Amino acid sequence: MKRYRLLLAILMMLVIAGCRKDNPDENTPGAGFLRASGTNIVDGNGQGVLLKGVAFGNEVWSNSEVPLTHHDETDFARVKAMNMNVIRFYLNYHTFESDAAPYTYKQSGWEWVDRNIAWARKYGIRLILNMHAPQGGYQSQGNGDALWNEAENQNRLVALWKAIADRYADEPQIAGFGILNEPVPALSLQQWKQLAQRITDSIRAVDRNHILFIEKAIYIKGNYAEDENLNFPLTVDDNQVAEFHFYEPHSYTHQLFDWAGLGDGGAYPDTDIISYTNHTWYSATFSNPSFPAGNTPWTWYEGVKFSISDPKMNIGIPALVGAKAGGRVWFDDLVIREFNEAGFYTRDVISSSLDEAGGWYYWSSDGSGEGGLAFEGHSNGQSLFISNTGSDCNLSNYSAAFVPKQGYSYQVCGWMKGEQLAAASSCKMRIDFLTTPDPVLPRDKTLLAARLGKYRDWAESKQVPLFLGEFGAGMYCFINNKGGLSWVGDVIDLSFQYNMSFCYHAYHEDSFGLYYGYGTLPDPNHKNQPLIDLLTKKLSE
Repeated sequence: MKRYRLLLAILMMLVIAGCRKDNPDENTPGAGFLRASGTNIVDGNGQGVLLKGVAFGNEVWSNSEVPLTHHDETDFARVKAMNMNVIRFYLNYHTFESDAAPYTYKQSGWEWVDRNIAWARKYGIRLILNMHAPQGGYQSQGNGDALWNEAENQNRLVALWKAIADRYADEPQIAGFGILNEPVPALSLQQWKQLAQRITDSIRAVDRNHILFIEKAIYIKGNYAEDENLNFPLTVDDNQVAEFHFYEPHSYTHQLFDWAGLGDGGAYPDTDIISYTNHTWYSATFSNPSFPAGNTPWTWYEGVKFSISDPKMNIGIPALVGAKAGGRVWFDDLVIREFNEAGFYTRDVISSSLDEAGGWYYWSSDGSGEGGLAFEGHSNGQSLFISNTGSDCNLSNYSAAFVPKQGYSYQVCGWMKGEQLAAASSCKMRIDFLTTPDPVLPRDKTLLAARLGKYRDWAESKQVPLFLGEFGAGMYCFINNKGGLSWVGDVIDLSFQYNMSFCYHAYHEDSFGLYYGYGTLPDPNHKNQPLIDLLTKKLSE
């Protein structure tokens, strides 16, 4: 009888344990673990779940330990109040191991993740653990070549993910694992495919429960072309979500940050600003006169009126030329004028003071010379310059593109100054024309729909769910009528329309944060309240 009672007790314990595993906290969005099913993410009951949340950056770029000043429990309550159900939780490998003691994992790192899981459970929020700073270097800016070129860094990353997966294999509060943030392979896409598969296999050896969020390579070092799968690696696994990030147009979302070097990126929406892809230079004869050789003071420069007579000339951009200058040439107060079929002036298509280098890119055929911002000018003490070139070169601005009208004429004008310009020099202002087979789109929701739509179309063709892991507009997009709220609102609307889970970047940081600042916990008096209000409203719909 005692043996029977003991067996009965054990049986009851097993039943209870099984019930607990299949029926997690009712506050959790959905029951049990999430899974990929076709183009959907579903819960344990097969019900579709749209993840909508925010990134906890955790100061991973500078913080190598536990980021105690990024957030605490209060911030989980704030996330819940914004009607969010997921946090993309950034990890730095230093939180778990040091380079001096690889494969030896810190208890403090585990305790930090455990603490956040407990907060997430309390407020009914899932976590996506995202490896933002791996062994070998931060990826996004292409500075992490050591991950790709040194096998030991990959070995350590694979081992760390196995350790994380093993520890949290039975934790349904974790939505899944983002195995690597914004990969930039040093040599080829194949490098990322192989590493992604290694990490996948390592995790699956100990954890069959969690979704793997696998990002496209944002580019290959030195090569921005995409393959037929948009640079997604497509690992062999039946529970993965394809992740991508979205900050288009980049000249808008990243405007006025010194570290981005883009200058003023204008407003959203603005149908006079265009975006385009797959362009090539249109071969044409430009007859604009060259600026005189030698020394010439500030002088008003006028190019010829260039008539548009070929439909292939569907994009125009300003260019500043300093070919074989030898000395230095300055440019200031550029204007591109438009004239109708009868030759009458209609408008200034572009008017730029040239008092910042943002958006202007210097190129020379042989790498000689330099170009950029000069602290002297015709009108306000600043201008752009080109100097010491021995070959063809220019400063061009693709973000200042415009759509020329067939039958109309265009003329570039502005102020120029020359110093010790060589007799063989060819210094001038110019309009370059580009051609593209793809639609030239205005900066409005049409553009966002086209750019996001290509991911939706690809995901449907592969029957894989999509996760917009990062999107956001920088702090300068929310002042001076720049339209940041409109941009965010349109991205969210399209994410709902295209059935894409999403996370806003980021919760707490200066550049893109809902709460600004570093080094202290989020301050309710230092936040982007209109954006918080917008997210709260949109995510309740």
